[in-house]
Amino acid sequence: MWRKMATLGTLAGLVVGGSAAGRIHTVRRGDTLEAIGRRYGVDVPTLVAANGLRNPDLVVEGAALKIPAPAPAPVVPTKAGALRDTVVRMPPAQLAAARTSLRIVVPADRAGLRPAFLQFSRLAGVPSDLAMALAWQESGWQRNKVSSTRAVGVMQLMPDTVDFVSTSLLGTARLDPRDPVANIRMGTRFLRYLLDSHGGSVDRALASYYQGLRSVRERGPLDETQRFVANVKALRGRL
Repeated sequence: MWRKMATLGTLAGLVVGGSAAGRIHTVRRGDTLEAIGRRYGVDVPTLVAANGLRNPDLVVEGAALKIPAPAPAPVVPTKAGALRDTVVRMPPAQLAAARTSLRIVVPADRAGLRPAFLQFSRLAGVPSDLAMALAWQESGWQRNKVSSTRAVGVMQLMPDTVDFVSTSLLGTARLDPRDPVANIRMGTRFLRYLLDSHGGSVDRALASYYQGLRSVRERGPLDETQRFVANVKALRGRL
């Protein structure tokens, strides 16, 4: 079943939409604070400072974010043999990517979940960086997170997903999604199922995780879903 939900995390505030011409961006569901920075070539600390944000996790949906002018592109000397005064400038997209490619600092109370991600990703046969990125986008690795649609825990599992994965995919009694280790075990196994359902397509598997397998097959990924997928992919390798 398709669900709409806000995302949390150190760099997972809710930002998207708005007018580039007016340098205002309206907060909506599904995107991260770093995503808006990439779009406009502005780093996260600059966005936070320009809008007086005390906590990037608590950006409010519907708020208007001021977008400051991006910093000038750095001047890089050319290789030896070129004219001394000749310079090349880094393309804006490359510059923005460089600014937002730093690793995310996982709070100490959540970092202890990393071994579980590594263990159950290996058992499920899914890339651990993909599973960790998906969980970060879903909950910021918060074990007690419960959404308005009753999605629970680190990987935000719906009740019917818990039943399906526990009994049909893992062949066990119903596992407790509030147990973070059990939640990660189920979430990684469900991700494997979705990858198999889409012939290994990461984009379609992530879309189905967020929007629902049947909905993606019948309607294709919705705009909000596509933003979710892009955010997860941008988080890979940063946790």
